[in-house]
Amino acid sequence: MDYSGSHVLVLGAGLSGIGVAHTLAKLGATVTLNDYKQIDFDQTESQRLAKSHIEVITGQQDFVLLDTATRVVVSPGISLEIPIIQEAKKRNIPVVGEVEIAYEVSKAPILGVTGTNGKTTTTSLLAEVLKEAKWDVYVGGNIGYSLSEQALAVPETGVLVAELSSYQLESIDKFRTKGAILLNVTPDHLLRHKTMERYQEAKENIFRNQELGDWTVLNFDSPIVADMAKRVKGHVLGISQERSVTDGAYFENNTCYAVMQGKAVPIITTKDIHIPGSHNIENILSVIALTYALGVDVEDIHQAIAKFHGVAHRLERIRTLHGVTYYNDSKATNTDSTIKALESFNSPLVLIAGGKDKMTDLEEMMELVKTNVKELILIGEAAQRFAEAAVKVGVPHIHRCESMEEAVSLSARIAADGDVVLLSPACASFDWYARFEDRGDHFRRLVERL
Repeated sequence: MDYSGSHVLVLGAGLSGIGVAHTLAKLGATVTLNDYKQIDFDQTESQRLAKSHIEVITGQQDFVLLDTATRVVVSPGISLEIPIIQEAKKRNIPVVGEVEIAYEVSKAPILGVTGTNGKTTTTSLLAEVLKEAKWDVYVGGNIGYSLSEQALAVPETGVLVAELSSYQLESIDKFRTKGAILLNVTPDHLLRHKTMERYQEAKENIFRNQELGDWTVLNFDSPIVADMAKRVKGHVLGISQERSVTDGAYFENNTCYAVMQGKAVPIITTKDIHIPGSHNIENILSVIALTYALGVDVEDIHQAIAKFHGVAHRLERIRTLHGVTYYNDSKATNTDSTIKALESFNSPLVLIAGGKDKMTDLEEMMELVKTNVKELILIGEAAQRFAEAAVKVGVPHIHRCESMEEAVSLSARIAADGDVVLLSPACASFDWYARFEDRGDHFRRLVERL
């Protein structure tokens, strides 16, 4: 696509917005980067933006910005309901997300991963398997790198692996994945999407524009996800821990199998898997299904999985002190993710939960807390509602803390030899921290100082 002569307004001056602004400027577009918040860029980024001749306007967001715009690119953190986007649509100015630009500029095929939970682990493992097979892999999206910048860099002979959130997928147009993984869909981000139907629709956009030769991995153990098979245009690869499948991957007798046209091949057993929990078997099966279908050698798939020890902030083991093992699961930003974490341990648990409340139902999680957790420590804005839900189902030992320092200190005092202290908030981080990574890093530092 030729961007020369176009005037693009980029909304949102975070990682994605800055990345796509630079990408479009390199391709000859006139770019304005805007954020309604006042943004103070560091000196290096300020110089980069100036060198790229990108106009930067922050601290205001007036409709006059649309007067010269031929296109609007919206960052994933920005709702499509805000006034300036509604005004752009009234003026018939096309509005797309950053991942749409990534698709337009990428010379290589895109493999996408989405789902309410497990995206980062699965994306990371998918990239590691392909690297083991000597593919030229570029990774971006919701995982910490601007997808459009990675798309501009990836050569035609490479592959772009993208972690994709519902926020990123809701604004696509022609975006197409050669291979897609859809892990699960459970209630999350409903303040943004309003209904489960709209949230699910955003997730399904990952395969909406696929063609007959493309691949989509669906979790057959989830009725919501399994039902999507009838809407997939390409080849469906099923994964299951409950039964065998014809094409895809399944788990049986502690072994993960790849399957194509009914012929099953063993890939790896649980003794060689280093990330705990049935949810991680789900993640592993999805990677096996897609990479095996793409022709990756069985030995390469096995070796990459056997070397994989997880990602930061996702059931990340920090240390064992006085017989107590501490885990950082800060990436658990919803109840479903925390439920899966709680189900991953057999040891007595001290759970630290709470943060910016997403107002999802708490009954299922608290019922599990009652049976699996010996001490519950609550933090952040959600602490009061979480405490009320815990009391309602009969959770016996509930503590409230006003800081992460207090929570870690208390957990160290009340945990006994053989216990696990688990930070798994079931909440966003935005009450106390800018990102879940900051929350997890702070927890890790405090644990390391004990």
